[in-house]
Amino acid sequence: MSAREINLTDEAPKGGIASAVRQAMSQPLADYYLVAALTAALTGIGLFMVLSASSVFAMVKTGDAYYFGRWQLYVAVGGAVVAAIFSRLGQKALTLLAWFGMAAALVLLALTILPGNAGAAVGGQQAWVKVLFLPSMQPSEFAKAALVIWGAAVFAHRFQQRQLDNTKQFLLPFLPVAGLVLALVVAERDLGTAVVFGAIILLQLWFVGAPGKIIAWLASLSLAAGVSVLLLSSSHRVKVIAFLAERFPSLGFTAPASTSDQPNNAIYALATGGWWGVGPGASRQKWGGLYNGAHTDYILAVLGEELGLFGVLVVLGLLFALIYTGLRVARHSNKLFWRVASAGVVGWIAVQAGINTMVAFGLLPVIGVPFPFLSYGGSALLACFIGIGVLLAAARHEPKALEELEARREATRRSRMSGVVVARPAK
Repeated sequence: MSAREINLTDEAPKGGIASAVRQAMSQPLADYYLVAALTAALTGIGLFMVLSASSVFAMVKTGDAYYFGRWQLYVAVGGAVVAAIFSRLGQKALTLLAWFGMAAALVLLALTILPGNAGAAVGGQQAWVKVLFLPSMQPSEFAKAALVIWGAAVFAHRFQQRQLDNTKQFLLPFLPVAGLVLALVVAERDLGTAVVFGAIILLQLWFVGAPGKIIAWLASLSLAAGVSVLLLSSSHRVKVIAFLAERFPSLGFTAPASTSDQPNNAIYALATGGWWGVGPGASRQKWGGLYNGAHTDYILAVLGEELGLFGVLVVLGLLFALIYTGLRVARHSNKLFWRVASAGVVGWIAVQAGINTMVAFGLLPVIGVPFPFLSYGGSALLACFIGIGVLLAAARHEPKALEELEARREATRRSRMSGVVVARPAK
């Protein structure tokens, strides 16, 4: 069974700007630089929006209006370093890290639900853990990156062993381990993360060409996992029932008395922003309407209020460009590992951003999924940078990119050798 083709076209109309763009995109390292530039742009906008959206809440909680913005900046700087390191790794190093990362993720996920967990339970979810001197972290965020890289390594090994045609060998050990990760997330009562994990599992199987019957069967199990989270978490049930009562009154649901008004205030924020927004930092809803959700679940709503529809379209445009470029990387890669890893990162980011956007627009109930690179959260941001590092590594391992990098190294060696010859003293 061969890897599923990801069909994108690089063709563009000739002449003018289109011709220049086509020429730029045809350069050997175009995907690498474009991924880096788009990530930097989204991160920069995210740092500004976290600082703006969190200022009021931070002042009330800590007495420092810059508290959350400063922490997000620290993580972004560290994440950029991590992404740079991962971008220089090859398949063997990433495969080794993936096995260690998956083992660590399973241990940390188990620690979150064990009695005596030092992490905090937030919003009805037991998804955080504190290890030694490190700050509280959300292991499920890092487990997303681990699952994407580890899954690519497993499928690449199966492909090398010519075992992708055998359904049982094809699904082992990926499906049992992925199912265990999903079960641990369900036990944390984290609906949003469970949905994202289910999507990652299904997308990776689709990318490597799994039969449609298997994907449909697993989709049903993922739906059952989501229902299990609703049964385990009263806070999620309240949000879902409130959403159904508000959006579909004909169903007969009654909104609980404890229902938050944040979803409606997010709509007010977007409506107030209009085309061009009320101005950077001038959001009204962050003063109480969105409260602790302004810099997390509803940061896109605050962005729409301050920068208007124009700002929202810019962010979504950058996101779509990143997704398109990531799929280009997958298409240009000539090894299954890089194809599945890059496509998995893109699918993970796309699903997560899509859910957060629909929540901000009132099209889904609040399930606690951050917008990649925009929402506040150290674990989520650092995990996204790990994913981007893998995507950059895949871009560097495109055949044309490898030829270009080798040519540059050869030119550097020749330059150094000529310098040595010139520097030798005459006899």
